[in-house]
Amino acid sequence: MVIGLIGAQNSHAAHFLKAINGEKLFDGVSVGFIYGGDDPATAARLTAEYGLKECPDEKTVIKNSDAVAITYRRGSLHHNAAMKVLCARKPVFIDKPFTSDEREAQEIVEYASRNGLLICGGSNTKGLRGVADVSEKIKPGDTVVISYCANPEDEYDGYWFYGIHSVEVCLELLGLNYNAVSAVCNGGTVVSTISYPDNTCVLITAPEVHSLDITVFDKNVGTHYPIELDYQSIGPCDLIDMVRSGKPPREYDFYAASVRLLNEIICQAGLSWS
Repeated sequence: MVIGLIGAQNSHAAHFLKAINGEKLFDGVSVGFIYGGDDPATAARLTAEYGLKECPDEKTVIKNSDAVAITYRRGSLHHNAAMKVLCARKPVFIDKPFTSDEREAQEIVEYASRNGLLICGGSNTKGLRGVADVSEKIKPGDTVVISYCANPEDEYDGYWFYGIHSVEVCLELLGLNYNAVSAVCNGGTVVSTISYPDNTCVLITAPEVHSLDITVFDKNVGTHYPIELDYQSIGPCDLIDMVRSGKPPREYDFYAASVRLLNEIICQAGLSWS
């Protein structure tokens, strides 16, 4: 199986290469092609380090690969690339944020579902072992507080770039059926409240937070769970497992819901990006 990479600037491109070509975690799988128009210097370095063929455009990567990982930093670049892969009827991993536009996310999900195509991606934080462990502790009536880093003024599409991490952890823990959202921004700190029929989730993000922490409050008692950020191989594992099994790691509605929820938070908090 030959994997192609679209996007070089994001460190996640290097994570795919380290796991697949460097550590050789998957028998019979290699990354063979890369397009790095977002960062030609990094693309050239990765090409030399991992023995890749550098391609002049996205279409050449797609044509020569069995599956594709889109690892652009900007979610605003993901939709067009993803639709090219899907129109070629090939499996695709779409890095976080899945997109930076709700309609674009819905189009990807609907096209893949309608045509029986394989997609996965988003934030790797939702797949962390510690997150799965916390999900088993949550009961009806609990309040869940998630804190992690995110910068509303990030140069890569603002709050979309890192805000998606805590959003996807929230949805992984409590599901997609939230019924209300509120959010405020104070300086660089964004506090969001997501209400569910039986639970409440509070997201607290700030630019200089360097750990992912989850606290579950049962009435007046809070239990703190620091989450180990061992995420680098989760994306590659999701993509390879999906291709081999023919089954995506989660329902496609998850990806559309994550973009929809983050968009609601951005609107409620009065954030903007360009």
